[in-house]
Amino acid sequence: MTPDLRIQQAIALADARGVKIVGSTPEFDTAEAERIATLFGIRPPGVRCQLAHFACPFGKAHVAVVRAEDRPGSGDVIGFRFLLLSRDLYRHLGDPFAISDRYPVNWNATGTLPELAWPVEVLPERTIEQLDGILKVGDGPLLLGAAQAIVDGNRVVIRRDAPEERLIRDLWQLLPDKTRAECWPASFAFSDELGLHLVAGPVQVASAVASKPLTEEAVRDYPSSNYELNLQIAIESGDRAALRRLLARRTLDDSIRLTIYIVIFSLIVAVLFRFVL
Repeated sequence: MTPDLRIQQAIALADARGVKIVGSTPEFDTAEAERIATLFGIRPPGVRCQLAHFACPFGKAHVAVVRAEDRPGSGDVIGFRFLLLSRDLYRHLGDPFAISDRYPVNWNATGTLPELAWPVEVLPERTIEQLDGILKVGDGPLLLGAAQAIVDGNRVVIRRDAPEERLIRDLWQLLPDKTRAECWPASFAFSDELGLHLVAGPVQVASAVASKPLTEEAVRDYPSSNYELNLQIAIESGDRAALRRLLARRTLDDSIRLTIYIVIFSLIVAVLFRFVL
């Protein structure tokens, strides 16, 4: 079944006085967008946001893919461009960076904005060459440690005073499809209030967020495990079939659910077999 391909959009401006939606598609939930922009955090003194992206749930039925950046000549004003996708569409795509890149932003847009639509196509398959280049050029220990930590269900905070757009984009390419569909990244944020699974920035861990994240130091020392090791082997050996299997693997929650289903099914079969006998 084809997911809903429609994409709502909005432009918001935020400063120390608060958040204001200056343009949006009809029926866009401006209150929810204002809440998310507020939870992005209060700018620390001297910290700039040249360009960042993040994705997070938007109500029960949608996902927000957000581009955030300082507005030149506007003091401490930061602009947020919201793209609002159905959860089904986002699960099919799983890459907020590629989604945002497809739609250029017009920061001068105000009032009623047009609705967008995703074309009837999937994103290109990730390749051995692409991932090999990421590991050779990037910070391999950090990328692989963070990938394994996130696959294992952890949250990761990388403290920086400027956006880590390249690092977070590269790390997102190393994660399995289902993990990308269920986790939320940010290449920069001023706070941890959104409770994202992967975030870079000058963030202080929010006391209200139940799941405490791992720091960069903890990620670098994170124990090697099956996913990280098998990913390296597949890339270094050029095994495209193995890479496809790894990227299509189940998440930890999927495995737990499958185990529960198997146990329940086994109990039902045992009960029925007992009655038949």
